[in-house]
Amino acid sequence: MPRDYDIGVQSVVFRDFSLADLLSELDGTDVTHLELWGHHLAPDHDDGTVAAGLDAVAAAEVSVCGYGVADLESPEEARDHAAFADRLGADYLTVNYPPAADAITEELIDLAEEFDLDVGIHNYSSVHHDDLSRVFSTIDDVRGVLDRYDHDRLGLCIDTGHFLVEDVRPEDVVREFGDRINSCHLKDTSDAEIEDVPGAGQLDVASFVGLLDDHADLTAPLVIEYELPQDRATEALREAVETVQAALDD
Repeated sequence: MPRDYDIGVQSVVFRDFSLADLLSELDGTDVTHLELWGHHLAPDHDDGTVAAGLDAVAAAEVSVCGYGVADLESPEEARDHAAFADRLGADYLTVNYPPAADAITEELIDLAEEFDLDVGIHNYSSVHHDDLSRVFSTIDDVRGVLDRYDHDRLGLCIDTGHFLVEDVRPEDVVREFGDRINSCHLKDTSDAEIEDVPGAGQLDVASFVGLLDDHADLTAPLVIEYELPQDRATEALREAVETVQAALDD
C-alpha cells in the first residue's frame, strides 16, 4: 500500500471563484490542503487583503501547502514570490521560467535557503504556451537544470497532464528524477478534455502513485489540478478525490 499522502488542490481549479467562495466549495470535499494561485492571493495584494485571506483559510481549517505557479522572466521577480510563499506558511513554491535562464535558477536556490522553502520547477506544454523553449516541457529540459544545480531545495513539480500532452510518460519522469520530485500536480488529458481530472484519460493514478512511493521521497500533498468549466469544478474535485484515495487505499 502506498504511503498515506495528503490530498490537496490547486486553487486554479476554482479560477473564477473568490477565495471565500473557493473555501466554501472545499467544505465537504475532504480536501484540506491548498496550493494557492496568485489570482486568489498574491504578493501585490495589500496587507489587509492578505491578512483577511489568511484568516479565512485558517477559519476553514485549510492548510496552504504551496504557492504558485509563479511565472518568472528575471531573477529580480523571484524574491517577492518566495517571500510571499513564506508569509503564507507554504512549504514549497512552484515556478515556471525559461530552462536556459541560469541566473533565475541561482536566485531561486539562494531564496530557497533564505526562506527554508522547496522550489519546484513546473513543467508546461503547448496547452498554454506556443514557445516551448520558454518552459520546461521535456525530460531533457528538467534534467539539464537539475544536473547543473544539484541542490536539495531545488526539484521538480511534476505536472502529469502537461507531460502527457507532450507525449512524455509521467512514469518515466518519476523513474528519472526520483527524490528530486518535491511537489506534484495530478492532472490528466483525455479525448473529452485537454485538461481533465486524474484518472479520466491516460493517467493510471494507482500505478503513478505506486511509482512515486517506490522512487521518490515526496512529503508534499498530491495536488489535484485541472481547468474545466467552472460549473463542474466542485463535482470534478469530488470525483478526483475518490480516484486518488482509491489509489492510496489499493
